[in-house]
Amino acid sequence: MMTIWQDLDSSNNKATQIVEQIRLHVEQQQLKPGEKLPPQRQLAEHLAVTVGTISRAYAQAELQGLIESKTGSGSYVKSPTNYQQQWGSLKGNNQHIELWQNTAFTQARAQQLVPLLQNYAQAGEQLDQLLDNDHSQNLVAQRESVCAWLNQSSSCFKPEQLFFSYGAQHGLNLCLIALELVGERVICEALCYPGLITLAKQLKIELKGVALDEQGICPDSLLSHIEKYHPKALYLTPTLQNPTTAIMSKARRQQIIDICRAHQVIIIEDDVCGLLPDQRPPAMVEMAPQQVIYLNSFSKGAFKGLRFAYLHTPAHLQTAFNSAIRGSVWNISPLLVDVAIQWIQAGFADKALIEQRRLIGQRAQLLHHHMAGMDYSYQEGGLHCWLRLPANWRCSQFVAAAQQHGVEVASAEHFVVDNQASPNAVRLSLGQAESNQQLDQGLAILAKLLKATPEPKRQLF
Repeated sequence: MMTIWQDLDSSNNKATQIVEQIRLHVEQQQLKPGEKLPPQRQLAEHLAVTVGTISRAYAQAELQGLIESKTGSGSYVKSPTNYQQQWGSLKGNNQHIELWQNTAFTQARAQQLVPLLQNYAQAGEQLDQLLDNDHSQNLVAQRESVCAWLNQSSSCFKPEQLFFSYGAQHGLNLCLIALELVGERVICEALCYPGLITLAKQLKIELKGVALDEQGICPDSLLSHIEKYHPKALYLTPTLQNPTTAIMSKARRQQIIDICRAHQVIIIEDDVCGLLPDQRPPAMVEMAPQQVIYLNSFSKGAFKGLRFAYLHTPAHLQTAFNSAIRGSVWNISPLLVDVAIQWIQAGFADKALIEQRRLIGQRAQLLHHHMAGMDYSYQEGGLHCWLRLPANWRCSQFVAAAQQHGVEVASAEHFVVDNQASPNAVRLSLGQAESNQQLDQGLAILAKLLKATPEPKRQLF
């Protein structure tokens, strides 16, 4: 069986390559329904990668409906439904339509970026400073520029309390390290950003999920969890919550802040989608800058490939964050930060955000057209929707059926914290499809599936 696995290209993401090999082997029937995949350690040795790479690949393949994991037994190729025999393929070609990853649109950037990069050729001594490995701890001018940009609608951001990271995921990791949360308990939304769940497993952090309503975290549930678990920190996404799309009102934000302040719980505010809506309540950091660690990035609004994020911390945590950065990557590249600053100062970040909103609006119209009459949540400016499935569909069934017809969606189980019950729902990304036409096709497939009768369960006697 091991002979079907091909060597990996070192220039591309290895986990993604393994997933594509699984997909190809399934399509070519080299891996048959119900067949067990190689143990992770065995495949890792064969492909000369880490066990962690295989683990990520298997997790992605399961998310995409290709395989299923059985506790204590291993991973198996998923058995297909008989939709193809019942009423044929719903898509017109063999291309998979990706609606499972919550990502921003890809916008043309070269015409804007090339002149900025060419300026560095004449930068001389300034470029030498940006390439200096010991220069990054200061970055005073860059911090001031980002704060000036953020303070266009606020006044709470202070340069000395601002830190940079390699994307929001790295920024979140810095938060957990700086707050000394390894092995501790952290409270978060009961349905939560999967990146936090991954980090929690790596750092042996125990997550406790707080109940949600249409505005996000419920104050009563939050208070109960704080009194029961005595956590140091609360992680939440108050604007365009992932995956439910909830936007927390200003009054609710104040309630959450008051509860956390009274119990000395630091708030980690993930605001990566916060700039996308035209109108939204103030960020929690604006309401309580000494109670909130604020995290944002360029990924959702401006320049996702740059891997540039920023954090604003309470003053008393500055030393802890400096230490966390030193311990994780030694420092942040001054050149990378300066490229992002030049982007902001040239006005390109604001223009990219406007364009992102325009594209989101177009795709939201497609969503509303195809999902009319369905039970789903969507907020203006959002890059995803939360689709609650009809009672005759189980989540795992629907994800598998969608995958059989070439559409990848994210199952609710990937967002569940603390072994709580998984809702019968899926998340649909509006930004991942390559074009409006592809999204239109994918949503049409899902709409037809939602109205269909699922394959009946086998009866055991």
